[in-house]
Amino acid sequence: MSLDIDKIILHSLRAGNDGQPHADTRSQTLPADEAVQGLMAELHRIYNGKGGKGFGFFADPEADVAELAEGEEALKQPSPAFRIALEQLLGEQTEFVPFSITLTQMLVKQLVEHALDEQGVLLIAKYNYVGVDYLMIALLEGKESVTVSEALDLRHIHYLDIGKLNLVARIDLTEWKTQPDSRRYITFSKGRVGRKLRDFFMDLLGAREGMDAKVQNKGLLQAVDDYCDSRQLEPAERNDYKKQVFKYCTEQASAGEEIEIKELSAELPGDGDLDFYSFIGQEYELEDRFPADRSTLRGLTKFVGSGGGLTLSFEQKLLNSRVFYDPQTDTLTIRGVPPNLKDQLLRQS
Repeated sequence: MSLDIDKIILHSLRAGNDGQPHADTRSQTLPADEAVQGLMAELHRIYNGKGGKGFGFFADPEADVAELAEGEEALKQPSPAFRIALEQLLGEQTEFVPFSITLTQMLVKQLVEHALDEQGVLLIAKYNYVGVDYLMIALLEGKESVTVSEALDLRHIHYLDIGKLNLVARIDLTEWKTQPDSRRYITFSKGRVGRKLRDFFMDLLGAREGMDAKVQNKGLLQAVDDYCDSRQLEPAERNDYKKQVFKYCTEQASAGEEIEIKELSAELPGDGDLDFYSFIGQEYELEDRFPADRSTLRGLTKFVGSGGGLTLSFEQKLLNSRVFYDPQTDTLTIRGVPPNLKDQLLRQS
């Protein structure tokens, strides 16, 4: 197995009698046996394939002061407590167990301050996957179900629901140390509470928000459109080109991998010396790699829009063949209504 666990421990978060979150801590790490290895491998796989993650980096107080000097709005100064504790762990100035307990206490404090009602089993793990070191912090929810014993009796069982991962963050320790200027070595789930959870992680980890994956995907779509314009592609050629981009991006997403601009460019037909990668240059401010955002990528092959109780979606290749837009009257004309929609319309009329 290419995933090697260095240290892993479980603590517990529960609601106390005062209604506030409290922690029950463990005094020893877990042995990296088959069950633990299987759990971490599955967590790593699920998290890699999880969409909508936020990205960040440890805040630099000196850089924040410089921004203020340039007239930027006042920035809330993040606490460096987590970064200092992590540096002490990596520098072997503290052991993993006391580090994990300190982190758990910090997490409980932030849950209270952000009024988040989260409970479950807190997993903290330092591990290596294909040569990259990670620290993962994940709160796993407990669930109850029923199973059948060998004697065909029904029994209640408790298990960890690792499929949701609503509260999870991961630090790419290798990227942090080798690329200190990176703005994306911290990733975290945005979860069901959106910005509130983002602010929670920023305060807990003492971080600033970095790369925006959705903005990167939108930039890619704009670059593809501009590149097709520069090559003066016919509508059919343009659609084929976009399909190739869409195919690559969705395959990367399905495999839990990121979009690599150089790799994408190598798979696309070029125009003499001007390939897609060279065309992008610095103008579009795209990262060399970033996660695919499926909802944004739909714009490569479809026109999608909604508002005022109306939602429309159709393949771009249908424009001016089955779907016609008149900008003067702001009207769409559709020829060949889908049979299932036509049937509903006829029955209603």
